[in-house]
Amino acid sequence: MFRSINALWLPLALLTRWSSAQTFPSVTEVDLLFPRNDTYAPTVLMPVVFAIQNPSVAFPLNLALQWYLYLLTAGNITIAGNGVVTKSYNTASSSASYYQYTSFYNLTTVEGTWSLLWSLSTENCTQFPTNASSIPGYLQWNSLIFSTKNGAQATDLVAATADDVCASAESFTFNVTGVEKVSVGDGNEVTTCAVVASTSPTPSPNPCAAQLNATGASSISLALTTSVCGLPSSLVRCPAKSAGRIEAPLGGPLWVIAIFGWLLYTIVR
Repeated sequence: MFRSINALWLPLALLTRWSSAQTFPSVTEVDLLFPRNDTYAPTVLMPVVFAIQNPSVAFPLNLALQWYLYLLTAGNITIAGNGVVTKSYNTASSSASYYQYTSFYNLTTVEGTWSLLWSLSTENCTQFPTNASSIPGYLQWNSLIFSTKNGAQATDLVAATADDVCASAESFTFNVTGVEKVSVGDGNEVTTCAVVASTSPTPSPNPCAAQLNATGASSISLALTTSVCGLPSSLVRCPAKSAGRIEAPLGGPLWVIAIFGWLLYTIVR
């Protein structure tokens, strides 16, 4: 399932760094690695893991990821939570995959069927004029359904990206052909804008190129545990030593939740 919304104006994040040595055209890709359309044991700390392939190319697209989790019970749809995956790939200069992650902290602790909607907003100067007061965003979204059941498999990021299943991950791709220097809006410090070959058709995705090994999976698990173990009345014990990148869930705008709730209703009814 896929939808896109053109000309949706979204907040612009500060662009501070980008490698001018990048060659074009180059393809960048965003993959949802976990969760998958599968059944897992209920857990306090279920991860949500995205991979950004070729992050130095992705940077001028100004990617922004959000997620919305719904509990589906007896024909009812209940919003369980939502959040923003904090952007930090702007410090990545290599073409290696970069992983951004958060968790469904204290949301998937019971048995149930869940719908995850995730959105990816980008900015480019192919679709939109660069002399406007600001650059509007291009919002794409996708969804999957997974279940939690007692006795089911535990969370395993390595297994979720294994050779036999990695190709089925949900993805968005972009063929970036260049970067323009722009200056938009009073007080807005956006200075670059990606040029894309086209929004349709897009390059074929290759999520298997972002497979996680045991070391990467362990690092993500440690960072997610560290991000919540110090919260008041935390349900997760802190590890002996904390390390890694911390990206805790943040709340999203209520009007976006309402829109996604309506879209989900039209899908599952």
